[in-house]
Amino acid sequence: MSQPKGLSLSQQWLLIAVVTMVPVLVVVAYASWSLYQQLQLQRELVSRSDSLRVQHSQLNEEARDLERFARQYRLLRDDTFLEPYMEKYQSLLLDVGELRDFLRRERNAQGGPVAEAQHNELAATLTGLSASLAGLEPAVLESSDEQGFADALQELSQARAHLGSAVSAYGDALRTRGEKALQDILQRLFLMGVISLPLTLTLMALGFLQMIRPIRRLSWAIRNLGHGDWNTPIAVTGPRDFQALGERLEWMRDQLRDADQQKQAFLRHVSHELKTPLSAIVEAGSLLKDEVPGPINTKQESVVRILLENSRNLQELIQQLLNYNTTTHSVGLRRQSVSVSELCARLTARLDQQNWRHRVIWECAGRPDTLKADPQLLEMILTNLLSNAYHYSPHDGRVSVSWGMEDSEAWICVEDEGPGIDAADQEKIFQPFVQGHVRRHGSVHGSGVGLAIVKESVARLGGEVKVESRPDKGSRFLLRFPMSPSSDKENVA
Repeated sequence: MSQPKGLSLSQQWLLIAVVTMVPVLVVVAYASWSLYQQLQLQRELVSRSDSLRVQHSQLNEEARDLERFARQYRLLRDDTFLEPYMEKYQSLLLDVGELRDFLRRERNAQGGPVAEAQHNELAATLTGLSASLAGLEPAVLESSDEQGFADALQELSQARAHLGSAVSAYGDALRTRGEKALQDILQRLFLMGVISLPLTLTLMALGFLQMIRPIRRLSWAIRNLGHGDWNTPIAVTGPRDFQALGERLEWMRDQLRDADQQKQAFLRHVSHELKTPLSAIVEAGSLLKDEVPGPINTKQESVVRILLENSRNLQELIQQLLNYNTTTHSVGLRRQSVSVSELCARLTARLDQQNWRHRVIWECAGRPDTLKADPQLLEMILTNLLSNAYHYSPHDGRVSVSWGMEDSEAWICVEDEGPGIDAADQEKIFQPFVQGHVRRHGSVHGSGVGLAIVKESVARLGGEVKVESRPDKGSRFLLRFPMSPSSDKENVA
């Protein structure tokens, strides 16, 4: 036995699981990377917002101190307030310069400013703040123009208020950018999830089909073996485990085929060896019965009659065994039109000739007259059903044979007025060599394979047979089979 190639069942399951998880892993990896990038962006935006807020807070504090020192100096004309005023003025100029540098870095940053309107507004506010500072130069502070000084302080206060609004708007724009980036990531992740879920399910379905295909092949192979199809080779692909199981089934098929061939050969040889001397015995008995060798007395005639009856019993048994072997091992069907009325007439005439002491009334009728079926199978079916009805019916009993068609299905019904079949026996009578408790008329006993031949033959035609019977009420056998060859169970198998 060769070593199977390929993956084992566990390895193939692992591969399918890995392939199935690829879309999910891609989505998870992308989500992790996107959230990491979003986290970095959020940190950057928070840092920039904090930097802007700190610079604005420092500039605003410096501007308030500048205003306070300016008012104190103008009120007291004390030079001690002039030096801190000069320091605050220079510091305020530096703060405005740092804020301008911040805006320049923002514009040069990747992606440009957060929002063009907020950026331009903040730049314009800084320009206005610088202009208001120009009106509070030390030289202006020492002038006697009170109205100009008050206007300059008013402009500085308004510029500080405008700067606060612009910084707040810029901070809001930074937060909006972060929220929008997060929403974009969530939308992309949702879209990827919607795409990956059907893709994952599709991969799972494909993997399941890939795994179930060799199981179906094994199931069909086992089914064919169970139906006696030992000539079709078994080849199973897929995991190594299934390949090995398929090779074992192939080995078993070879063994069953060889055993079946030996059984058929044995049955043929034994039947041939039995039929030759049996024919000689029957011929010799017939010669004795016809008194060809010479006259025989009454006792000798009784012995000859027993000899001939048992010889015929043995002949019928051998023929039934041959018919059963032919039915169970035949290959293919030969469907053609069969005249059921002519077939019934021929079979009933043959039965009437067997025993002139036992007479039954035959009623055969049906439409259409011809049915499409295998002639040999149909003849074996009716031979066994009519033979049972004949031998189990009482003298002058009535046996009815009817047939017909419903849609594309043919049916044949055989009814008798015999002793019936016990309910316990109705499930067993279709098994080979099984007979019911009721014995048929005459000295020739049945072989127990007649109804088994009927069941096998009907199954070969793709149909089924049912029995309805009650004790002392007779029996009714109804068989149905399709007229179309494409619906035969044999072809399905």
